Amino acid sequence: MKAGPVEIGTLLQNRNRFVVPIYQRHYVWSKNKQWIPFWQDIRTKAVERLADRDRRFSHFMGAIVLESRAKPSVKQVPSFQVVDGQQRLTTFLLFLTAARHYAQKIEHESSAANIRRYILNSDPELMEDPDIEVFKVWPTQANRELFVDIISSEGREELRSKYGEYWYKDMRRDQVHEYSTVPRMLGAYGYFYDRIRQSVETDELQSDLDNVNEIEPIFESGQESKVDDDFAVPKKLKLDAIWQSLLEEFKVVEIVLDEGDDAQVIFETLNDRGEPLLAADLVRNNIFQRADAAREDAEKLFEKHWKPFEAPFWEETDKQGRYRKQRIEFFLANFIAGKIAGDVTISKLFSEYKAFLRPPKGSQNPRYSNIESELIDLKKFGEIYRELVERSSDSQLARFSIKLKPWDVTTANPLILRLWETQDLSLDGKTKALNILLSLIVRRAVCELGSKNYNNLFLSAISSLDKSGWSIENFTTFFLKQTAESGRFPRDEEFEQSFINKPMYSVLRSARTKAVLEEIELAKRQRFQETDTLKNNLSVEHILPQNWIKHWPMMDEVDVDAGDHRLAQFSVLEDDSPIGKIVRRNRISHSIGNLTLVTPSFNSSVKNLSFEIKQKEFNNQSTLMLTKDFSDNIDWNEDEILLRAQKLFGTAIKVWPLPE
Repeated sequence: MKAGPVEIGTLLQNRNRFVVPIYQRHYVWSKNKQWIPFWQDIRTKAVERLADRDRRFSHFMGAIVLESRAKPSVKQVPSFQVVDGQQRLTTFLLFLTAARHYAQKIEHESSAANIRRYILNSDPELMEDPDIEVFKVWPTQANRELFVDIISSEGREELRSKYGEYWYKDMRRDQVHEYSTVPRMLGAYGYFYDRIRQSVETDELQSDLDNVNEIEPIFESGQESKVDDDFAVPKKLKLDAIWQSLLEEFKVVEIVLDEGDDAQVIFETLNDRGEPLLAADLVRNNIFQRADAAREDAEKLFEKHWKPFEAPFWEETDKQGRYRKQRIEFFLANFIAGKIAGDVTISKLFSEYKAFLRPPKGSQNPRYSNIESELIDLKKFGEIYRELVERSSDSQLARFSIKLKPWDVTTANPLILRLWETQDLSLDGKTKALNILLSLIVRRAVCELGSKNYNNLFLSAISSLDKSGWSIENFTTFFLKQTAESGRFPRDEEFEQSFINKPMYSVLRSARTKAVLEEIELAKRQRFQETDTLKNNLSVEHILPQNWIKHWPMMDEVDVDAGDHRLAQFSVLEDDSPIGKIVRRNRISHSIGNLTLVTPSFNSSVKNLSFEIKQKEFNNQSTLMLTKDFSDNIDWNEDEILLRAQKLFGTAIKVWPLPE
């Protein structure tokens, strides 16, 4: 390995190609995290150059790790594979292209031609494949077309004519749309062009230069300044200071690997330190490094099997438990957990994946016979995971996922992936298994049994089914035989007592209570052959309001006052005393029998008024079956609430049954 500092200009002036392997991530640098600090550093150096200030040190931009590639032909431009540092290299060229285009705009042709030497290789007539070899940086497939169009464009107008949809329509503005809304590379180019133009055409650099002169005398006696105090800095001088600063004042550590150096190990060392979001990139790199070593066609494998994982869907951030990560990270963790029926530490995801690839316990054979079979497996499970998370199809899995979402039980994902992938169950069998899973989760939540041990419960289910076979009978038996409090399936009597009597709204909170009521509403509608879909804008309403003291007297007309209400907050005892009766009513007011769904048309101003007044509003909610079962009542009290809860349970036990 050879390593040493090198100026950006020196790195780019040689006739070389820096090839980014197909398996590396695409361009991900963004405005706030990278572009702004990068630009601010360049502007600082540009001011130093204009002021002739003593430049004591260069700005360090990290490491560029390169692996030399053999030249099949003497005509080919020498090329290096970029093991690490492609984001920096790409940014350098996008910045220089923006500077080149601006130089053309102000007719600074000498600088435009000079900059071109640093972004494109010269003498294409001497190349074997000039359409490719002319580019100093050759990015991944995902970025290649746009990158080539930006770098090779002979002027800004040429680029705008091809990507006009990303420009503001006002020709005088000549600006790319808000950088975060356009392709990332075009956003970087647009950002740098705008910063260069602003610095050259306004007093921005001049002001910075004046501040430097005020703070510190920079000219020795008799020394002349580049800039006359009576005149502004010429545009061309400003521009040259900007782009030359990058080439002459910025350095990287160039690491060139020898033939015996392990590029994968070095890549992991540089990237697997405090950067958990890079785990998926490390996995991808590892897969295709192994493909290269096994002489499998990495390009073909990438295009055929991995490319779906490059979609924006997988870059979205999700939350599971206490972690917030990209979807592809959660997928890989759930994929591994489902395969090994064991815990996966997501903060050590790359290490977990490498451990997963080892021969399974008790076997001498590798988990996969070749890289393609590994990628086929990942792709197959990735499609299932996307269907589970996206919830946009009309499949049974997507419908189940919509119902599961309010319960936030993502620990079931490994089991769901394995269940939906198995060929041992029919679609009907898989659907039955999903319904059993949902019944378990809802019943346990209603009975306040907790979800702390769900991770172990569902992984144990995978392990058990791997041994006994993936059948609906074995699936049902596993969950019904659980006896521990952390995993048992509540039987009908326990479910009934909790469903009817517990303060559901307090136990489940609003979102989950709404989910329960919606499923009951849909079940009621099916009986009457009405529509089986609900709008998303329904909300939970207490028939007997939470604030009932003013308009809702007790059944036996016992007077209660504000003092009794305050004391009742500190008691759980339900007896015949005024405070005991308040405690009971408060509990019952949150029970399922007192809850319904209403549409946005419900007049919330009457929510705390008497039943007679509220009843008129409920009658207006005629499309909801849940309001019809009490809208004709003459009165509404604790007895009526209990009676309605019992009727609702008759529906609930059919929606969330105990499996046979």
